[in-house]
Amino acid sequence: MTTFTVKVPSEAKARLSAFVKELGGEVIPTTSKKEKLLSEIKKGLKEVKEIREGKATSYRMSDLFDGK
Repeated sequence: MTTFTVKVPSEAKARLSAFVKELGGEVIPTTSKKEKLLSEIKKGLKEVKEIREGKATSYRMSDLFDGK
């Protein structure tokens, strides 16, 4: 099976997805670098909030360098 990336207008996404599936293909969603970065930032901020609320333990710098 061959994999390729296509940019299509938002209104054509559903039709194209249905067509690919009809041909026996699979639609693999991708995330942009911006979406991935924002997701990682949100995850980090959530961890900070949990640490401040006492729901999670903070990391020591030595733990980060030691890979713990």
